[in-house]
Amino acid sequence: MKALLLLPTLVLFLCVSASAQAPQPGQPEGEFPDWITFPYPPYSGAGKIDPFVSFIKIREYEAMQAAKKAKLEKKATTPLETVDVHSLKLIGILNKGAGVSLAMVELPDGKSYLIRPGMTIGLYDGVVTSIGNELLVVEEDVIDVFGEAKKRTINLRLRQEKE
Repeated sequence: MKALLLLPTLVLFLCVSASAQAPQPGQPEGEFPDWITFPYPPYSGAGKIDPFVSFIKIREYEAMQAAKKAKLEKKATTPLETVDVHSLKLIGILNKGAGVSLAMVELPDGKSYLIRPGMTIGLYDGVVTSIGNELLVVEEDVIDVFGEAKKRTINLRLRQEKE
């Protein structure tokens, strides 16, 4: 019984595979009909000027693109440089005397790190400028929507104020 079912299935499979491999008459192999192919080559914008950039600010735009490329290629040296400064939580501040202060921050994954003034933290290469009694101040160089470089000051407080 199985042989009777297997034999017609095998014959049908061989017929279908042989008809799929045979080219249709009047058409060379590997080419599409004229109505499928487009007569013009596709557009390529490689090496052409970006039409959405102001002619006045082209130099600044090129410098900004080079900075973005360098930022993408830069590797983070500490885990503190892999998260945004706003996602850090200030846990405590240590005053060692002689004007030396350290701050302890917690990353979103729960790991804690000690920070001292001058360290680089955050995604935008923020520099810790000062550590006060209840405040950690970080300055970041960011590029706004108009392509202008600006300094952004971020204050992390020890006790978060309720709104």
